[in-house]
Amino acid sequence: MQELEQNEQNNWICIIEDEPEINDALTTYLKNANYRVESFLSAEQFYENSDPKFRGVFLVDWNLPGEPGINIVAKIREKDKYSPIFMVSAYSQNEDILMGLKAGADDYIAKPFSLDQLLAKVANAQRKLDHINSNIADEGLKLLPEASSFIKDNKTVSLTRREYIIFEKLFHHQGQPITRDELILCFDRDEKMTVRNIDVHVFSLRKKIKTSELIVETVWGKGYKLAG
Repeated sequence: MQELEQNEQNNWICIIEDEPEINDALTTYLKNANYRVESFLSAEQFYENSDPKFRGVFLVDWNLPGEPGINIVAKIREKDKYSPIFMVSAYSQNEDILMGLKAGADDYIAKPFSLDQLLAKVANAQRKLDHINSNIADEGLKLLPEASSFIKDNKTVSLTRREYIIFEKLFHHQGQPITRDELILCFDRDEKMTVRNIDVHVFSLRKKIKTSELIVETVWGKGYKLAG
C-alpha cells in the first residue's frame, strides 16, 4: 500500500479477501463509487504491504489462507481504535457474529451480500470517520468517544471504556474537584461501580495520560481533578 499523507486518507478502503473474483468485484465497485481502494489476498500480503498510517474503512474476510481474518481484526484494533472495520464471512451463526464483534469489528456482513447495501454501510461508516477526523487538530485536546480515546498534540491516547468515562467527566470539569460519588454516577447502575473501582481506574488512567502532560490530582476530602 502506498504511503498516505494525513490529509489524503479520506475515502480510503482496505479490502482483505482471498477469493480473487470477489476481491476484484469489490475493488471495481467501490472505485466506481469514488473510493480509493487497496486490496490484499491474504493476511501475509496485508502485513507485508499495508501502510501503518492507514486510516479508513476495512473489509476483512474471515476465512483467509493462513491466518484467519478475525485475528487481523483484533490486531488492527490494537493499534487503530477508530477506523471502521467490517467482518465479511459466510459464517452467519450468532456465535460467529459475536466473535467477530468482540474481536473489534464494528459490523458483520454475511455472504452472499448486496453490493448496494454494502456501499450504504461503508458510506455511513465513512461519514462517522470523517466526523472524527474533522475533530483532530495539530494542537490542543480532542475527545474521541467512539474510540474511548483522545488526541493531544497530534498523539492518540487509548483508554479502556471505564477510564474514558472518568477522563471525560474530569475533562469537562477541568480544574474542578469531582467526587468519587459523582464519578460513579457516570456509569450505568448495573455496572455496580464502587469507590474502590474508581480509585483503581484512576490509578491506571494516571499512567496512561502522563506522557500527554496531564495529571489527575487527588483533592483530599473531595475527590479528583484534571490538571495540565
